[in-house]
Amino acid sequence: MIPELEPEDFVAFLADLWRERGWEISVKERADETRFVIGERGDGKRGVIYAFPTTTATVTERHLKQFVAFCRKRSIDVAVVATQGAFADGAKKVAAQRSVHLLDRATLAETVEEGGFEDVLKQYTETSGLEAAVERLQELGVPVPVSVVDRVPDFGESLAAIRAKLDRGDGDDSDDADASGAQSDSDPDSSGAPGADAGVTDRIRALSSRSLPATVIPIVLVVAFVLGAALGPALGLGGPFASGGDDGLDVSAISTASANATADVRWNAKTTQALTVNGTTYDAPDEQTFLLVRMNVTNRADTPTQFAQSKLAVEVAGERYAHQPLDGVTGFPSAGLFEPGESREVWTVFSVPADGESATLLMTGELNVRFTRDTTITPEATVPERE
Repeated sequence: MIPELEPEDFVAFLADLWRERGWEISVKERADETRFVIGERGDGKRGVIYAFPTTTATVTERHLKQFVAFCRKRSIDVAVVATQGAFADGAKKVAAQRSVHLLDRATLAETVEEGGFEDVLKQYTETSGLEAAVERLQELGVPVPVSVVDRVPDFGESLAAIRAKLDRGDGDDSDDADASGAQSDSDPDSSGAPGADAGVTDRIRALSSRSLPATVIPIVLVVAFVLGAALGPALGLGGPFASGGDDGLDVSAISTASANATADVRWNAKTTQALTVNGTTYDAPDEQTFLLVRMNVTNRADTPTQFAQSKLAVEVAGERYAHQPLDGVTGFPSAGLFEPGESREVWTVFSVPADGESATLLMTGELNVRFTRDTTITPEATVPERE
C-alpha cells in the first residue's frame, strides 16, 4: 500500500502516472473537492480519473453511476475512479458492470510495482514523509524548524547515510579514527557489525554529536521519531518519546486529524495484571494483561460529540482488541457524550496478549481525533462515589 499523501499530492501523483504512460494531462477541480484528471493520447483516446483525494472519502454507488453517465455523454474511452479512502460495495458492483477501473492505495502500490514507477512515487513519499514527521515532532514540542525540509534536499540519501553509519559503527570522522585501525575498548563488536543496545546508543550519540553535517542532524530526530521510543533515550530526548507501558509494552496512538480535530485527546497508559476499582479487584485473563488507558478528552466542535468507548481499539501484532468491559463499572460516564468545549477525563481498559511487545491505540469510527501522549496524566481506573 502506498503511504498516505496530502490530497494535492495524491492528485499530482495520479497525473504523473498517466504522463508516464503517454497521456497529456489537465486537472479540473470540482466544487465538492474531488478532481478530474483528464487525459488525451496521440491515438485519439480520452480518459478521466475521478479522484477522491482524502483518506476519509467513501466512494458510493451514486458517485459511480453519475461518473458512468458523464463518461458516456463525453465518449470517454478509459474511466478510472481513485481514492485514498474506501469504495462502498455498491460502487464496486457498478464499476464491475460498467468497466470502470477502481484504484485505492493498495491497488496503486501494485500499479507502481508492475509498471516500474517507483521513481514517480518517490517524488511524493520522501518529501511528504519528512514534512509530516517534522510537523508531528513540532506538535510534540520538539523544536525542529520547518526549514530543515528545505535544507535537506534528499531525505532518502540522508536516511541512507545515517543507516550506513549505524551499520558500520563508525560514529567518528575519519580524521578522529585510530591510525592503526584498531577498535576501541568501548566498541562492543570488533567486527564492526551492529552490536548490542549499548553499541547502538553509543553510535547514535556519536552521529548526533559530531559525525553528520549540521543540515542532517535534524534528520536524526526524525529517524528517532519514526523508529520509535528505543532511539529517543539515545539522543537524550525523553518526554514524548518515552515508551508506554511499565512491563515492556510500547504504546503509541494513531491520530485521524491534526489541527482540524473534533476531539483533542491527551492520554497515558500502563499495563497491569489486576485492576482495583472502588474496592473491587479485576484480574486479567490467563496469558493476557490489562492495558489501561486514561484520557483527557476535549470536544472542539460547536455541537455535542460522542467519543464512544466502543469505537476505541488497540492493535497488537496485527490483531485488534476492543475494550474489556468490567462488571459494574465504566470509565465513560454519560456514555462518552461531550458538550461543545467540554473537557473531561475518561478511561478504558483492554485485555491484550501478555507477550505483546507493542500496542497501537486507534479510533475505528469516523470521528476526527488527535491523540497526544501526556506523561503527566496518571493512568488509573477511578469511579466517583455517588452522593
